[in-house]
Amino acid sequence: MIPSLEQIRKPTAKILVGLAVLATTACSPNLVERAIDARGGALDSYRKTVDAEVVAGMPGRWSWEVAYRAPESFRWSLETLGDDQSLLFDGVSSRHRLGSALLPPTPADEAVRSQARWFAVTALDVLEGPAVSWRELPPAELPEGVASGLSAEFSGSSTRFELFFDERDLLARARGRVALAPVGAGMLDATFSSYLRVGGYQLPHSGTYRLDGQPLMRETVRRWLPNDPSLEGPDVFSGQ
Repeated sequence: MIPSLEQIRKPTAKILVGLAVLATTACSPNLVERAIDARGGALDSYRKTVDAEVVAGMPGRWSWEVAYRAPESFRWSLETLGDDQSLLFDGVSSRHRLGSALLPPTPADEAVRSQARWFAVTALDVLEGPAVSWRELPPAELPEGVASGLSAEFSGSSTRFELFFDERDLLARARGRVALAPVGAGMLDATFSSYLRVGGYQLPHSGTYRLDGQPLMRETVRRWLPNDPSLEGPDVFSGQ
């Protein structure tokens, strides 16, 4: 029996619809791509100057600068009594600078690496590289007040970080285990807000932090420098 033209059209139409759905799914940006695009694009490095009101560990009003470069290099400089103290990490070794004195490098411990990974995942771009695996969280695993979220892990580490985004795909909240000497180690939970455009990027200027469920600090970012060229030198994070 020779099939009718109508019999041929029906399965052909179903196949074409299926192929169209697959093509649309393959071309749709994933959550990380949407979040990076919503922010304004790739952020390979940044510097931010922060005023913070700390309520635990070392209570008081503090000012510091955080400099970060992908994938895991950072410098955290604290202003104290007219003198600077810095923690530097170049991805392999860490060292401290006390005023003009630079202490010898030491292999980075898990406390330093936990801070580096916090800066890395909240900067988002590392999520597109091979060092991190992530999955989008289903609605049942999302806290209230967010539109989407993901869970991420670094290769060779069981520590999990969770990032949550608002309806604009901007980072609204992050949490994960971080060591913050001398305050302590635990589950750091941060909420980001007051997004303003700086150099073509939408960046948060307010943050509220809790450690193991207890208030830790509130921060106000005085200055953002996204993709800062001064952070591109080979020795920026080694102190040389």
